[in-house]
Amino acid sequence: MPKLTKTGYEIGSSEAGAIVLGKTAFQNRHDILQKHKLAKAGVETIERDSNSWALERGNHLEPAIAGMVEARINRMCGEYPCQMWEPTEPFQKPRAAASIDRIIKLMVPLTLKNIHGEEITMSGTGICEIKSDRYHHGRPKLEWTFQVLHQMYCADIYWGIIGCFDQDFKLHLYPVERSANLLGIMKEAYAEFWHLVDTDGEYPPDRDPDDVLAVCWPDEWDTNADIPGMAKEYVDKTEELAIVREKEREINKERDEIKERLVDKMYSEQITVVDADGYRIHAEYVRKPKRKMVDTDEEQETLKFSVKELSA
Repeated sequence: MPKLTKTGYEIGSSEAGAIVLGKTAFQNRHDILQKHKLAKAGVETIERDSNSWALERGNHLEPAIAGMVEARINRMCGEYPCQMWEPTEPFQKPRAAASIDRIIKLMVPLTLKNIHGEEITMSGTGICEIKSDRYHHGRPKLEWTFQVLHQMYCADIYWGIIGCFDQDFKLHLYPVERSANLLGIMKEAYAEFWHLVDTDGEYPPDRDPDDVLAVCWPDEWDTNADIPGMAKEYVDKTEELAIVREKEREINKERDEIKERLVDKMYSEQITVVDADGYRIHAEYVRKPKRKMVDTDEEQETLKFSVKELSA
């Protein structure tokens, strides 16, 4: 989808995630703020090309992925195929606008499961956001959700679908429901953003990722999820695993000692292969190419996760 929004005067949907969350895989709120300030002042900026291939790849794949999404939905809808088209104009609200990949019109209700296994039923007109993701983990990124919520807000639409084509050539359809709570968070972040643009202010420095503050449960969280119970179970299993690993280290040490004795005995007699009472043992020094690990300019997405038991 080509960019249809006006930098310096409108927040675009691709900027929503970074403004709300602080940063995404490709941009952060500090850079977006500077870009809007410069654009408003009439200064042209050159986009950094650090993610140029990802953007180019996405632009080329978008029509094909959209076609696969439409075909998948049509199979699910049976005799009543959906209508899907690419808007040519932005959807606008005050100081916010959205370039939407595709609009979907369903002829019959469509039900999809979200990442929690809950069934979400959609009908009428909705949004389809197209993604190609080479580091996909089987769930939509939070920044994608805010991107679609931004589009819902600008277009006055109440549901959306993220169609994601992953690194294994699999197509995922993730439903997105309009959320008053998340829209409220988004609008607060937008108000802060425009205040900084208008007053030439700056965001505070980002907190070190390892220097985080714990928070109490948000009111809207499901207390039946028993998150503390799951955390305790995780810590207990980690302790059990540590015991198993210690035993594994002991067994491996004993195994290596036996291996060394076998190698020494065979090497001293210049024997490389021997059959001994039903066992064939092969011990030989061979030459292999030496490989060297080097850093590349590419990054990959990994999950950072830990559970620690806090002392009383």
